[in-house]
Amino acid sequence: MKKLTTMMALFGSLFFASCGNTPNPVEYNNKLMTVMNENEKHMNAMNAAMTGDDYAKAETVRKTWSEQLGKSIGEVEKLGTIKEDGGLKTAVTEGLKGYKQIADESYKQLIELRTKEKGGDTTVQAQIQTTLDKINTSFETIGGNINKASDAFEKQVNKQ
Repeated sequence: MKKLTTMMALFGSLFFASCGNTPNPVEYNNKLMTVMNENEKHMNAMNAAMTGDDYAKAETVRKTWSEQLGKSIGEVEKLGTIKEDGGLKTAVTEGLKGYKQIADESYKQLIELRTKEKGGDTTVQAQIQTTLDKINTSFETIGGNINKASDAFEKQVNKQ
């Protein structure tokens, strides 16, 4: 009976500890990564629209994605920072802001250029390539920054 009482007390303290405002490192990391990974569906939709030369659809996807990014940035900014963070929340926030800039500026420009090209204007091909390169470089930079921060976070958590 004493063992059962001890187990119940342990369970109770774990339950109440898990109900606090500060998430544990695993929950914290998962929350941040979930917010980042939500962008994949928008990226896939954008790629499908662009590959299909459906620039009206691409513009709709771009606007929806941009709106969602605004919400995601707010969601991450409201999330409390844990002591082991080491820059992960900042990297995710900056990554989301980078995605928003890509959606708001680079993809908007790419859609306009592709629409002109579809209409027969071949003079925009160099601009299209430059814009694509800019988008790809931005995605790589954002991914690299988040991976670096995630690795630092993991090391910090594992030190504890």
